[in-house]
Amino acid sequence: MKKIISTLLLTIAILTMQGCEERRSVEGSYIILKDKKPYKQGSKYLVATLGKKNFSINAGGSGTYEVSENKVIIQGQISQVFTIQGDDLVNDTWYLKKSSDSEIRALEIKAKEEDTDNGPIIGNEKDIGY
Repeated sequence: MKKIISTLLLTIAILTMQGCEERRSVEGSYIILKDKKPYKQGSKYLVATLGKKNFSINAGGSGTYEVSENKVIIQGQISQVFTIQGDDLVNDTWYLKKSSDSEIRALEIKAKEEDTDNGPIIGNEKDIGY
């Protein structure tokens, strides 16, 4: 009887620990890169924001996402599957670089300067870490 109770308690403990397994958070803001450069659509460089379960992109597009093992599955107006690499999210086409508010502000300033000059600024990527 003690052996059965011990086995049962061990099983419950293992299941409880698996249920409490910490899930990696991917919440935050990401600069969207294509071919290793910030991707611009219209007059905006694209930035994705992931909340607790929802995502949005500054130029339009939103939906939900879920984390499964080392994958982020995005569904909505845009549907993609990304692999988590460090703090970033990657697939064959896109690279979402986890970014600070200051990096995003610098990119927004760059976009405004480009619009003012009516042409792209070349060589500024190093100023914002690219």
